[in-house]
Amino acid sequence: MTTVLIDNATPETDAFVEKLEKNSCNIIYSNDVVSRGYGFLSFEKDFVDNSKDDLDKKVPLGPIGRRVLNVGGKVDDVVETEGLAGLIGVFSQYRHMGNVIYYATAESVPLVLKDMGAYHKPIGETHTFRSIKYKPVKSPLSELMDWHMNIIRGPGLSYHPDDLLAPTSTA
Repeated sequence: MTTVLIDNATPETDAFVEKLEKNSCNIIYSNDVVSRGYGFLSFEKDFVDNSKDDLDKKVPLGPIGRRVLNVGGKVDDVVETEGLAGLIGVFSQYRHMGNVIYYATAESVPLVLKDMGAYHKPIGETHTFRSIKYKPVKSPLSELMDWHMNIIRGPGLSYHPDDLLAPTSTA
């Protein structure tokens, strides 16, 4: 999420944004939290909430350690801090330009979505980026890097890290 659109842009900026929208795409896989970044805070919070048990399994904290760390509660506290309200408002204005090509799984047919921004209400819509909600998993910390780094295989689309290990043909 690299762009904040403003309503009072110049005609030249509007023309540039229109070209950018028509000629850009973002490829996003599964629960990739990096691509949701600071502009999709509810998704990030769902990931943190899903990660609590996983973190406790990887680093046994016990009841006192959980209370001290209370990651989810601290995220809530930061979000609710008055001094950060303006900053979070700015974060929420960021969005992806162009099409968002979303793969739920490696085997799924990609969806072409639009990121309409945090304040767009996707009630009943299925074609918007933010209508795709976080899907809880058993071990989110183990899957985090795969969601972000393992690009979907496809003809001419990209490569998958396993492709680098495959033997090459000399025919």
